[in-house]
Parts: sequence; C-alpha cells; structure tokens
Amino acid sequence: MTGKEFLEQYGMISRQIRSVKLQLDGTLEMAERNTMQEYIQNDIDNLKGKLETLIWDSKLIKCRIIRKIGLLDNDNRREILMRKYIKFESTARISREMFMTRQSVYYHLDIGEKEIERFI
Repeated sequence: MTGKEFLEQYGMISRQIRSVKLQLDGTLEMAERNTMQEYIQNDIDNLKGKLETLIWDSKLIKCRIIRKIGLLDNDNRREILMRKYIKFESTARISREMFMTRQSVYYHLDIGEKEIERFI
C-alpha cells in the first residue's frame, strides 16, 4: 500500500458513510410515506447496523492516519496532510491560508505521502 492509498482510506470510508446514510434516509422516508415500516424494518435495521460499523471503522482509521502524520518531522507537511486528508480542504484553500504557492503545497503533499510509507 502506498502512502497516498493509506491516507485516502479515511476519505473512502467517509464517502461510504454518506452513501449508507442517504440509503437509510430514503428507506425511512419511504417507510413513513407508505406506512410500510413493518415490511422494511429489517432493511432499516441492517442499514443502521452497517452505518454504525462504518462510523466505528472511520474513527479507527482516522486515529491511525493522524498518528502516522504526527510522526513526520516537517510542521508544514504535517499541517498540509492533515488539512488535505482529514479535513478534506482543497489545495487552493490550503495554499491561500498557509501563504504558499499551490506548487509548494503539491510538493509537500508528494513528499509527505512518500514519507508516510516508511511508517505503514
């Protein structure tokens, strides 16, 4: 697994959580509207269980990623990786708020992703 793949795990599970949440909301709305809750209660329970599991997994993955990022020596690199992979900020926003060029942000992202590989 590359450093970038490791760092992107939290984003992938966050997208899965949003997807399951949308499915659950749609199923609940359908159950309320059609008074069919007793027929689809099993589906609702399964989606709730899956959502809880995904949320728990995301917390574990987030903690692992934050610990690995914390092992980096460069302060700017740590902050950029946290903003990009944990807070999901855009490169343009990161560069603007950190008073760096986008090229510098991309440089730190690239080096940081490679350095993370040493720790995984």
